[in-house]
Amino acid sequence: MIDRRRFIKAAGATGVTGMAGLSGCMGGGGGATVSILTWTGYDAVNDQVEESLDDVSIEISVADGSANMFSTVNAGEGEQYDIVIPNNEYVPRFIDADLAAPVDMDIMTNFDALYPTFQSAAEGQFSDGQEVYGMPLQFGWYAYGYDSSVLPEDHDHSYDVLFSEEYAGVDLTGGITLYDGYYKTIMATGLALGYTDAFEGDTVSFTDEQLTTIEETLIDFKPNLLGFVHDEETLTQDYQNGNIVASFANRSTHVGIMNDVEDVEFSQPAEEELTWFEGAVVTAGSSNKEAAFRVLNEYIAPETGAALSENRNIMNTSQEAMDNIEVDALQIEPDVLDGMIPFKPAEQDDAWVQMFERVKNA
Repeated sequence: MIDRRRFIKAAGATGVTGMAGLSGCMGGGGGATVSILTWTGYDAVNDQVEESLDDVSIEISVADGSANMFSTVNAGEGEQYDIVIPNNEYVPRFIDADLAAPVDMDIMTNFDALYPTFQSAAEGQFSDGQEVYGMPLQFGWYAYGYDSSVLPEDHDHSYDVLFSEEYAGVDLTGGITLYDGYYKTIMATGLALGYTDAFEGDTVSFTDEQLTTIEETLIDFKPNLLGFVHDEETLTQDYQNGNIVASFANRSTHVGIMNDVEDVEFSQPAEEELTWFEGAVVTAGSSNKEAAFRVLNEYIAPETGAALSENRNIMNTSQEAMDNIEVDALQIEPDVLDGMIPFKPAEQDDAWVQMFERVKNA
């Protein structure tokens, strides 16, 4: 077992790449150009969407995180993009800031094919009680991956693995990574400590005492970690080199690792898992609303939705799209979504950020 310690700092989130022009511009064929602020990988299906919607062109800009998406759109009063696709916990911010247009359900004909979990999310988290303002597109969840050649597949699957020096008779010292981001790691630590009540409301609301215990737990266990890591390339290399036994990160990240490392498996722990989904918003300032909703409807269509998921290694919120996916690592049983906890804003977000900095600097 290695004895090195690496604690990698996440890169700062700044800027938008591929900045689109003002919405409402015309495409070369006379149709609308739909400008989209989103994550990497959506451009992989541009041609497919444009072939299905022959009067629509797509222009993609990539932002470095949901917070950047909100600040960018908010600064422009929602007029420079037709669609923005943050993570689900940010959609209510767009609604509260009057930046989101109500969803045109007459156009969103593929809505009924969404898993019930995501239909409920749209009608709950993405609603003001009267109108729905966001559309779930792609999803994943956070738990831990592990090297099944070291940690047996039949171990008791639990977040306890992430905070143990030894588990199932295996020495884990120096072989565990936690996510290099305050939000996911603090929530995972809270779940490992049994603080499930904190997730019941519209926000994640740990008490001051619970936050203190979470911080102490992370600091006390930090010497036993390989590091805080989130990027797929680094995790893949460490698994290939035999440095990692277990890693807490996104399932889609682990899907990519599993494509390159034979013995890596993804756990379904006994505790609740944290699920995220990308919630697409058509901006209130868009002059292309009809075309924008047609594009969103295509992202959850059976063929285009499947292609989007296979290109991004991320599951689609449409069960019909998922039924078209052939990649084994992306296959799921629908009941895996039962009981998952959706991402929600942190009630004391600034305190979380400060805590994580103290942990990393300890």
